[in-house]
Amino acid sequence: MKLKKFKQKDNKRIWIIVFTIMCILLVSGVILYRTFAIFEVKKNQNIIKGTVQDPGNLYFAFFKDNEIQKDIPKKDEGYVLDEESSYCGINGSNEDNIKVTLTEDYVIQVHGVTTSRTKCNLYFVKGKFIQGKGIPIVEEGDGLYEVIHNHDETTNLDIEWQKNEYRYAGINSKNYVWFNDELWRIIGLVNVKTKNDIVEQRLKIIKNNQNDGEQVWDANNQNDWTKATLQYYLNTEYYSNQLKDSVKSMISEDIIWNIGGIKWDDYQSSFVNQWYEKEREKFAYNNQPYEWDNSNLEFHSIGLMYPSDYGYAVGGENRSSCLKREFIYYNEDCYKDDWLFFKDNSGTSHYQWTISPYGTFYNGAFSVVSDGSIGYNAVTKTAYVRPTIYLKTNVKIINDEQDGSEEYPYHLQQIL
Repeated sequence: MKLKKFKQKDNKRIWIIVFTIMCILLVSGVILYRTFAIFEVKKNQNIIKGTVQDPGNLYFAFFKDNEIQKDIPKKDEGYVLDEESSYCGINGSNEDNIKVTLTEDYVIQVHGVTTSRTKCNLYFVKGKFIQGKGIPIVEEGDGLYEVIHNHDETTNLDIEWQKNEYRYAGINSKNYVWFNDELWRIIGLVNVKTKNDIVEQRLKIIKNNQNDGEQVWDANNQNDWTKATLQYYLNTEYYSNQLKDSVKSMISEDIIWNIGGIKWDDYQSSFVNQWYEKEREKFAYNNQPYEWDNSNLEFHSIGLMYPSDYGYAVGGENRSSCLKREFIYYNEDCYKDDWLFFKDNSGTSHYQWTISPYGTFYNGAFSVVSDGSIGYNAVTKTAYVRPTIYLKTNVKIINDEQDGSEEYPYHLQQIL
């Protein structure tokens, strides 16, 4: 066979073909990189859970404070998944049937994926896990706030009470929870002393409506909460007849309520953080108890909100100024954005009892007044009652599609 001489033009044609292929590969690589490279594929790792009919590939883009990241934030960095902003879908679209959540153990759960090559944009923001549910922390508007209890030379607050708390503030806070087959609202993850004399944090909730009506604080005209007729009503008749057995075991009964009295001068001049301090001082009128525990056999730990609970619930644009204002000067600037302020369906505002007694006289207790301020009233007067409890630590918020709104309140589950 005669060999054909290799021509220079053949060599040139080969280089043109190779160059063209390389260009195509390069352009394709750029396109693929921009499309998929920021999504880290998680395979054979304990990070994705859920039922996937046709697994294919799951791609993730991780954003921390809106900046792209290689991986999810570390557990100790204080970030949670912003479920409202995060989404999954095909070709950049959001598919409502796909639900993505982050557990307290930092396991990403993806539910409802049925198509391969699904991409998830996961946005992480500063937040706090509340009973197993990651809640973003806000610095303005309505939502969950971090409340810092500083220790300095101007405060007498014991160091054990200075743990940062997490409280909901603002009318539109998504803090609704389904409890006892009715709506309650979450005050926050707050400090409370246990019978072991240790300050821990528990989830504190309050009944949303006022259908228990108006009642006297104490029919015997004394402001000792341990003997008050309202305290007995809540922990006997209300507990037995209005709470379902399924939720009674969720209530923390190993805690101590602070029931210290607020003096006249403090009432006139104190801001909300100072009220928080005074509520926890070891002082009460005429040596009455300043703490309430289960020395009473009928004790079930159902109480009322504190004045400071009401103060910290202010959200909106005036939150900062209201937190630096004496309670006696609270007006519409504050109460219009305070979710603990109560108006009925006709728009009429009402008095609401708090658990705190007046420390200067024997027969006064503090209430949220109909004008939005905190005032003291004779304990034989009537005001609306909102039962308030602390939940056990093994009561968790279910990681489902509920977002804490009034239409979709959080659901609770006790882990036994």
